[in-house]
Amino acid sequence: MPEILRAIAEFREFGFLERIPQWEERLRVNELELKEFMAAPHVEAELISTAPRPQRPDAPKPADGPVAEAASDTARGMAEKVRRRQISVSEIAQAYIERAEATADMNFFTTFDADLVRKEARELDERIAKGEDLGPLAGVPVPVKDYMFVRGYPRTGGTRAMAASTGHDDAEVVAKVRASGALIGGMTNLHELAYGATGINPHFGRVGNPHHPNRIVGGSSSGSAAAVAAGLSPIAVGSDTSGSIRIPSTFCGVTGFKPTYDSISRAGVMPLAWSLDHLGPIASNVRDVALLFAVMADKAPEDYVPEANLKAGHIRFGKPANHFYHEVDSEIIGRIERVIEALGDQGHQIISTRLDGVENCLPIHVQTVTAEASQAYWLPLIEKPEVLGEDVRVRLEVGQFLASVDYIKAQRMRTVLRDVLQAAFSEVDVLITPTVAVPALEIGATDVVIDGIRRPLHPALTRFTTPFNQSGLPAITLPCGFNSDGLPIGLQLAAAYGDDARLLRIAAEVERVIATL
Repeated sequence: MPEILRAIAEFREFGFLERIPQWEERLRVNELELKEFMAAPHVEAELISTAPRPQRPDAPKPADGPVAEAASDTARGMAEKVRRRQISVSEIAQAYIERAEATADMNFFTTFDADLVRKEARELDERIAKGEDLGPLAGVPVPVKDYMFVRGYPRTGGTRAMAASTGHDDAEVVAKVRASGALIGGMTNLHELAYGATGINPHFGRVGNPHHPNRIVGGSSSGSAAAVAAGLSPIAVGSDTSGSIRIPSTFCGVTGFKPTYDSISRAGVMPLAWSLDHLGPIASNVRDVALLFAVMADKAPEDYVPEANLKAGHIRFGKPANHFYHEVDSEIIGRIERVIEALGDQGHQIISTRLDGVENCLPIHVQTVTAEASQAYWLPLIEKPEVLGEDVRVRLEVGQFLASVDYIKAQRMRTVLRDVLQAAFSEVDVLITPTVAVPALEIGATDVVIDGIRRPLHPALTRFTTPFNQSGLPAITLPCGFNSDGLPIGLQLAAAYGDDARLLRIAAEVERVIATL
């Protein structure tokens, strides 16, 4: 392998040949996936299309009616209190600032400007005083992942290898959040360039796990999930390419939603892998996730926020017979199985569902994300490589060693995988799986051992999340209790392409059942 790497790097005039040992070591991390990919047969499927597919014809229409009143510690309840003038936005802002400053050593933020938060809060109070209805997120503080334009804040992407962007207006999604009456609550920390699953950032510090200080928080939407878990705000904005909303949400014990691909505009958002990138909300409960999603996607909240005490009716849960329940921590499996049993006791149907070829998700993902991310950040890689964190630098560097023919093969395999997943919903309403196969790992861990099988860290963490990035299907993680060490467990639900509203309603029912256990 060293000779091959040297020849390719010299042919590309890349230089840095002293890093051949690091390149080889990094490729060995995904050696299994690369070998499995080469062994997979070529398929003649069309390249995966990013165009939206139609909603299933049998999907019920969202329920009509207003968003129900909520407790004051939820985004819905907070906004309602602001509308009724029971609390001012400035009071909310001051409490938020105090919580942010008290947890400063947790590195939730790359940039936090208390004066700007106070200024924007005063402006919102002035609008209320004039009789204006701010919108569905009136006065609710919303931290935003430092991966998108936010007026008044630098956008760094969690790196020092590129100059921070300044003087910009809001990204389209942030503009929608702001237009809903929200109080923008600073830029949250992330794994550098959103390219990692640990939340350990060499430039802005490791994001602390609110549940356990010596465990990783997960990435890459690390600060957003941790800020919600720590009680700074009931909601936050994140992004998800390989599981970057769902993994930190799981490790922090909160709810994270990756909606259908391209349901939320990515204008003004940095890319990692264009065909895999999704934006989405993180919150303390399903109904707040649904509300923030509706705002981010410019949808009517009443069409997406499940009713309180929802009568879900008969739900068909597909429990995958392959991949998702193999090599999983025993306590996680035990907890998920208990929830599934309780759902059955509620009259819902549990259907064993085989998803042929889903095991190819990691081989497909390695080829796809590596190629697209390396191209996205090729300039900082060759201009300021020494400034990049080592883990991100080497992952970007190895993109040059994967062949274009294999990238195209991977996209054809994605088409097959997407069609298999989509077809499953002709017989079930949602798939139910663990979100991550293991609880939050100790800081510094590089691999995982389950059932005597050792796996490198990143493949182990993303095995169950990546199929839904590759297919674009909506997926949500719900907090599902804790293991014997007090570490959160996540349960994942996924639905058909475009069935975001149905998935959120079903998630509300599962959330209700979990609360009874």
